[in-house]
Amino acid sequence: MKALGIAVLCCCCCLKGWAQQQPIYSQYMFNGMIINPAYPSMDESSSLTAVGRNQWVGVNGAPKTATASFYTPLKATNTSLGVSLMNEKITVNSQTGVHFNVSQRVKLNEKLYLAMGIKAGMSQFREDNASLSTSDPVFAQNQSYWKTDVGFGFMLFTDHFFVGLSSPTFKSFDLGNSVNKVVVQSHYFIQSGYLLTINDNVKLKPNVLLRIVKGTGVQYDLNANILLKNLVWLGASWRSEKTMTGLVQVQLNKNLQLGYSYDTPMQSNLKGAQTVSHEVMINYRFSWSKWKVVAPRYF
Repeated sequence: MKALGIAVLCCCCCLKGWAQQQPIYSQYMFNGMIINPAYPSMDESSSLTAVGRNQWVGVNGAPKTATASFYTPLKATNTSLGVSLMNEKITVNSQTGVHFNVSQRVKLNEKLYLAMGIKAGMSQFREDNASLSTSDPVFAQNQSYWKTDVGFGFMLFTDHFFVGLSSPTFKSFDLGNSVNKVVVQSHYFIQSGYLLTINDNVKLKPNVLLRIVKGTGVQYDLNANILLKNLVWLGASWRSEKTMTGLVQVQLNKNLQLGYSYDTPMQSNLKGAQTVSHEVMINYRFSWSKWKVVAPRYF
């Protein structure tokens, strides 16, 4: 137990620098607002999404993340409004945040649109240091502090293609007399996807995502999904951290979609631990009247 306590303590020291960065999601291509504030402008319907992620199963104190997001278009103005909630816990550190989102799209020609979005909100960071059971005065007391942050995003898209640039956490600011030990880095994402129709029953959608964070260099995620009869998505991803992902999304009815992804590393330094990750997503797209048809969402 003493060795375990030392290991957790060392882990927490490292977490001061990087724990409260943007979480990594495997089903981001079906929940784009968490990456790009302009994403809601690509959808004609209101949407409610919940995601639960359990990362590195078998590792004590590994990240556990839960998010919920909702957006809705205001058709008269081509504006979309959204809100998102997030909670993440890593060892003794936790983060709870709420953010608001607004995006606007403009029509460039008959098929091409440009969307611009901004995001703003606040997060509470907590450190449950007392649970470490250590005599070190640095970790003797629990701490709690607040930050605000702002982000932006752009999307250029048609019915079958999109390319986006975003920074969901562009700038972060302390609130009050903070005892903050966390430095939140700016995150930048470049993403693109294309929908290729093979026939009436089969569609193929390749995606690419680049993540740029100061101190970590450029990371990438390559993904391909195949849609069968507009009912089932089957997909696979390769992440630059040498992680493979398999995912499945099922359209349970015209409004409700359920998804699951399974991440497994091709190599791991966490010996003796089952370092796979699980992620579950549920999405409900609203039809506010019985005459409105909910169009399939390919992006």
